[in-house]
Amino acid sequence: MQYQTHLGDALEILKTIPSNSVDSLVTDPPAGIGLFNLEWDSDKGGRDAWVEWLSQVFKECLRTMKPGAHGFVWAIPRTSHWTATALEYAGFNIKDVVTHIFGSGFPKNIAIDKALTRAKYVNTDLVFKVTAWIRERRNELGLRNKDLDLIAEVKGGACHWTAAPPNGKPGIPTRERWEKLKAVLGNAPDWMDKLILPAHESGGATEFSDQWKGWGTALKPASEHWILIQKPISEHNIASNVRKFGVGGINIDSSRIPVVGKIPSTTNLNFRSSGLLWDGSERSKTSIYNQHPKGRFPSNLLVTNSGDLDCPAKNIDDQSESISDVSEYFMNFKEMLPYMYCKRPNRHERGFGNTHPTVKPTKLMHYLITMVTPPGGLVLDPFMGSGTTGVAALADDFQFLGIEKDEQYKAIADVRLKGAKDE
Repeated sequence: MQYQTHLGDALEILKTIPSNSVDSLVTDPPAGIGLFNLEWDSDKGGRDAWVEWLSQVFKECLRTMKPGAHGFVWAIPRTSHWTATALEYAGFNIKDVVTHIFGSGFPKNIAIDKALTRAKYVNTDLVFKVTAWIRERRNELGLRNKDLDLIAEVKGGACHWTAAPPNGKPGIPTRERWEKLKAVLGNAPDWMDKLILPAHESGGATEFSDQWKGWGTALKPASEHWILIQKPISEHNIASNVRKFGVGGINIDSSRIPVVGKIPSTTNLNFRSSGLLWDGSERSKTSIYNQHPKGRFPSNLLVTNSGDLDCPAKNIDDQSESISDVSEYFMNFKEMLPYMYCKRPNRHERGFGNTHPTVKPTKLMHYLITMVTPPGGLVLDPFMGSGTTGVAALADDFQFLGIEKDEQYKAIADVRLKGAKDE
């Protein structure tokens, strides 16, 4: 088997995979933030429900993996603690978190001054008073929110018009929508009718907007987490586990970061006098770090290079093309030194017709897979999406097993994987 893909629910399909048969797990699961209101990224009803759902999927992943096998699981900083909790509940050991720096994110920011200018209502208690009236009328008439949406000819509006404190986001229907609703709910009381405004009209207090110019509600995303996990070993030590199952280690030398110039020795870095890294022992007096021919030891921070269209993964030690010698970087480190950013995968890399919203750079996936997968090993991705993990795996002669519940995304992945196999 060079690769297999399955269409369906990950939890159900994973149950058909033999135990202790997978060499690594590299996957990009949903984040639970409702990206673009897509159903597959919903929070399943809240944090606890979402963690419970994902932990069940990962429990099956754990069963299929060989003892000692490693994996990388993607998460965004905002909900990475949810993902890590689900992984721990499933039985994985959290080994580390690799932070990948990128520059393609867009801030999901609301300008406070503009929000104040556009706001129809600034008194939340008053808005909840309106939703209480609508909710009471709905219940008296034996209606559902779905019925109100149909009457107003909208989708998802009634959940705001009937929201109750402290949960939910309350809203008041516009005049245009209220004209349709009142035919069923009846005329609103005078105090409430004054609050029902046309869609184009603002009722907020705009005199405060100038005071809030330059304020917003969010930061620009520029990093993502790849949680490094391991299934607990089953043997009495790591050597026995590797001998029995062929997994349990991290491929350090194949993951080293090539550097330009000479990596400085510990004496050049003046570590001895700092007192931070050396303890004054006899060994420390003679210990000198010699540069490895393949480069720097892989770290838990990755930065990708915008100057290379293939976006090779790099670590923090090689951030600027203007620095030709790594020792110069170490000796002259500046806090404001800019990162090198990698653009999103271009159309050629994504593949024709790839509509998936979260496609990862193929070179990044090459790097992560190589770090945790033995040569020729089987890589599992239960949230395959458009198949980037599989494309990277096949290019490096690994085997791949992918699962995807969306028929459209699976079709895209199958085309990309066939192309990768035929190359």
